[in-house]
Amino acid sequence: MTSIPYRRLNPPERTLFGPDLSNASPRARQGLIACLEGANDPDFLQVFELARTLLRNLWHTENDDTFIFAGTEEAGMEAVLVNLLEPDDTAVVGVAGYSGERLADAAERTGAQVIRVTAEWGTILTPRALEPVLAEHRPRLMVLVHGEASTGVLQPLSEIAELAHRHGALCVVDVSSTTALVEVQVDTWGLDGCWTGSQKGLSAYPGLALVTFSPRAARRVEERQTPVRSWYFDLAGLRSYASDERRHQTVPAPLIYALTEMLELAYEQSMAYREGRHRNRRDALVAALEVLGLEILASPKTRLPSVTVVRVPEGIDGERVRHGLLRPFRIDIGGGLGRWKGRVWRVGIQSHSAQPSYLVQFVSVFEYLLAQQGYPIPRPGAAVQAVIAALEP
Repeated sequence: MTSIPYRRLNPPERTLFGPDLSNASPRARQGLIACLEGANDPDFLQVFELARTLLRNLWHTENDDTFIFAGTEEAGMEAVLVNLLEPDDTAVVGVAGYSGERLADAAERTGAQVIRVTAEWGTILTPRALEPVLAEHRPRLMVLVHGEASTGVLQPLSEIAELAHRHGALCVVDVSSTTALVEVQVDTWGLDGCWTGSQKGLSAYPGLALVTFSPRAARRVEERQTPVRSWYFDLAGLRSYASDERRHQTVPAPLIYALTEMLELAYEQSMAYREGRHRNRRDALVAALEVLGLEILASPKTRLPSVTVVRVPEGIDGERVRHGLLRPFRIDIGGGLGRWKGRVWRVGIQSHSAQPSYLVQFVSVFEYLLAQQGYPIPRPGAAVQAVIAALEP
């Protein structure tokens, strides 16, 4: 038998400044190493129900159909789409970046006819652009992205759901880059469904999908003419999983413990504090980047607090900068996606990763790596001074 070389798994600590993942909080780690309990253990059920209650509070919703289950944020997306769309239904999908394109692709795979309403990358979708399409097609569903992480844009939602309802459509939204980072007002805005993962704004571990369905959406599922095309994501199964029966799927207890810790932290801190903190970190980063003469691609009025997208200057190898940050400095940032691949950097400062010391270190190393490639630094050291001056505790 061939010998298999191996070594103890011990990945180095990194500063996660990409758009897809934040550093896990010590409180999440504490939850992850708690003793396992069975899915029907009364103590575990109490924790699980607490997590669902805290999630409702975070999203400002009274929806009974609010679930936490094994899967990534994409599993949450699939759960919402496969329940609410049937073959030959019509869905209007707002596309102003890579995440919107992905939503349109996922909706098409349900067998629905997808009408894309597009906007230039780096901009928002307006009610004026959406209304004539909704009026013409009378879709079953309208799908949008709240925080477009490929472009760094925050999509306003306050008028959008009412517009969809006026034309007979449900409105569902990807809130994976905004949950626990900015306010998400599910009931006030009239959202019929939304989803996120556990690893971004909540700084827990990847592996959980968080979803909610409004009563309107639940009625739509009950009125389906065809079975839901997924056993795992069927709303009836999710309800069974969240009931006393617990028979639909395996419960990932350690991930639930970790997430519950972070939902409790968000509750303790308040969303006003958390949103203000993330806006401050974004503004401090932007101040430093502007000192360096770099271009931020989203308008100041619509910049996403959690992800800042920066154009790679002419003559600079963006991937070389990313690799230089990762080794030896262990700072991980994102690159461009789709049509912006190789043209931008995406810097995500989310939840536990939003430490002032992390940001100061990033700006210092980033300036150094730009200078290494011959980029003209207007005033060496001024970017670090700018970020320190702008940071709040």
